[in-house]
Amino acid sequence: MLLATDKKFYTTLVGVALPIAMQNLITFGINMMDTLMLGRLGDSIISAANLAGQPFFIFTILTYGIAGGASVLASQYWGKGDVATVRKIIAIALRISMVFSVLFGLLVLCVPEMIMRIYTGDPVIVAYGADYLRIVGYIYFFFGLSNTYVSSIRSMEIVGISVVSNIITFLLNVIFNAIFIFGLLGAPALGIKGAAIGTLIARIAEFCVLTVYALWIDKRLCFRIRDLLTGNKTLLRDFLHYSLPVALNELMWALGTSIQAMIFGRIGETAVAANSIAGVVQQLATITIFGIANAAAVMVGKSVGAGDIHRTKQSAFTLTMVSIIIGLCSATLIFLVRNTVVDFYNVSAEAKELAREMLVVTAIIVFFISLSALFIVGVLRGAGDSRFNLAVDISTLWLISVPLGIVAGLLLKLPVPLVYLFFKLDEPAKVICCLFRFKSGRWIKNVTREEV
Repeated sequence: MLLATDKKFYTTLVGVALPIAMQNLITFGINMMDTLMLGRLGDSIISAANLAGQPFFIFTILTYGIAGGASVLASQYWGKGDVATVRKIIAIALRISMVFSVLFGLLVLCVPEMIMRIYTGDPVIVAYGADYLRIVGYIYFFFGLSNTYVSSIRSMEIVGISVVSNIITFLLNVIFNAIFIFGLLGAPALGIKGAAIGTLIARIAEFCVLTVYALWIDKRLCFRIRDLLTGNKTLLRDFLHYSLPVALNELMWALGTSIQAMIFGRIGETAVAANSIAGVVQQLATITIFGIANAAAVMVGKSVGAGDIHRTKQSAFTLTMVSIIIGLCSATLIFLVRNTVVDFYNVSAEAKELAREMLVVTAIIVFFISLSALFIVGVLRGAGDSRFNLAVDISTLWLISVPLGIVAGLLLKLPVPLVYLFFKLDEPAKVICCLFRFKSGRWIKNVTREEV
């Protein structure tokens, strides 16, 4: 298979991947600033914020799954030039997201202590985390729609507004977090509660910006409130058939990651702090990786919808080569800067040493993530092969990494870096499975209809 040589391919790749990567970078910046600010208050505070953020992490991934499922259909209908059907698909995704926004929000607001006790038995961390959850619980009502919308419209190569909204969110989050965490400009110093208030203000502003854009500025999708009130049974069936595996895929992955946080919470606050640092670095290192993966889903889905199989295969092969290069660069960078990054944090010496060792593991695993993300989030998903993705993700995560991590952490009580390694072994396993699938050629599935 030859690499794509036409300029349009690479222009499209950069045009879609770069704004998505910038959006991921800004999201990372929000998390990074929260971690750095709260890290100044000690291990217990940063551990509480990290564990209290797990329900939101699961919810975020669920909304990505709903939007990713919508993109399986929407990107292919976009390739056919059927904007009206794309609009109906995104409306379905938003309605489903509304339901989960209410469910998650009410759960977090009603039983914050119970949620914290799932992740840790430390009463101090539980108390801090519950205070945080009582405020951020309101974010779910706004963020569910915001994230589903911006993630869904990527299928139409609309990516600029996500960057704008994320920049606004980032700036407001940093400003209000600093004000309310440390008591600047005459405000009370609220610590972890201040972080929650700052984040809530920023997310409400993000929702307002996106609402104005969707209803009054955007001229490509032309979404209106009435679109949420009209249904299409045929499209709903297709959505559930092709999109449910994607949403379930993302949800099961998020639950597995949350279990990892729970295990480290049971080991102790030092392990939680080190895992939080390693997680932030991994998120930063995979920004470009997931930008390319999401662009791959759009580009591959569009070519499948247009019926261009040769272009689909050529694009997938070229994107694989690009991802290998990016993965190697990211892994090398993590290894080289690991000590410098850890020194930014005001955590205990023991937590810093654990974080350094865990970042060596992260450097290795990031290379495999560059390929697993490309196939599962990008190429195979865009081509409509969502059920294979679900099977691979669930089997490797729940039959390999989660059981090994639980045994290593709770039963054998192995060193924390080894426990961390076991939790990451699903990544190389996924790469092996996806490479065999890619080679078979059975992953290209046109999921559009002639009439809807």
